Amino acid sequence: MRLESRCMDDSIENAVLSVLRYYVIFNYPLKADEIFGNLSIICPFSELLVTLEDMKEAESLYMHKGYFSLDANIKEQVLRRKDANSLANEKKVKALAVGKFIYKFPFVRFVGISGSLSKGYADQKSDFDFFIVTEKNRLWICRTLLHLFKKTTFLFGQQHKFCMNYFIDMHNMQLEEQNRFTAIELSSMIPAAGSEVYTLLMNNNLWVSNHLPNGYVRGDDDKNNAVVKGGLFKALLEIVANISFPGKMNILLMRITDAKWRKKWARKNFPEEDYNVAFKTTPHISKNHPANHQKRVLTVLSKFEDKNLSV
Repeated sequence: MRLESRCMDDSIENAVLSVLRYYVIFNYPLKADEIFGNLSIICPFSELLVTLEDMKEAESLYMHKGYFSLDANIKEQVLRRKDANSLANEKKVKALAVGKFIYKFPFVRFVGISGSLSKGYADQKSDFDFFIVTEKNRLWICRTLLHLFKKTTFLFGQQHKFCMNYFIDMHNMQLEEQNRFTAIELSSMIPAAGSEVYTLLMNNNLWVSNHLPNGYVRGDDDKNNAVVKGGLFKALLEIVANISFPGKMNILLMRITDAKWRKKWARKNFPEEDYNVAFKTTPHISKNHPANHQKRVLTVLSKFEDKNLSV
């Protein structure tokens, strides 16, 4: 019985270390309930608390005011996090308003806040990142209309509030990349508009529980934010857009965009092998992630894990 208990303790400890290695990449200490939500194994919360206390005594991690990290500089990280959380709460109100505005555009069916703001982190330079679900076979028409509007925001220096860098349509809402990074990104997303489609999105991505079986803990779990009506004006715009842009136009706009992106990023020597992930371009998906955070994070995490296994 004690051997089973020890094996369970070791499993929890390894899972905790894996979580903290992930977040140390972002210099972001976690509270116990956040560690619990990020664990890759199912365990009682009470056992996690015991494990965290044991790890603290064994100096396997650092703790300061209820926050945990693998970085010895945890005090400074906690102060930084609290400031960032406070600013994120202020910016989130504005981002929700922008998300509701985006929802008014033709063929938009869901808008969610993603990126660092959805994790409760913001600094003065933080953008408003949005994940958008569109009507089936209208993604590229929708995206083009939104980005034509975005060009006007440069005139007022507001372009950072309209970073619409991930679109999928309702043809298939299951994300293709099913890994720890995308599981956290999807789970942390804050719904801004389109509550029914948000529910469909999450139901189509139940694989997330394979990576986060205890349920991700988000600071704001109020899905009522997403209850927004498109209105008569949006319906009229969609009728006009359907007449003006027949189905073939959707594919044409995709091809034009893809050709433009490939030319642009080839000039900047963006790795060809990474292009199809960072700039995924299909009739039903549009990603524009030049920083390719997914690869960077998973690569660093893999190095952490390999180093740990070799010790």
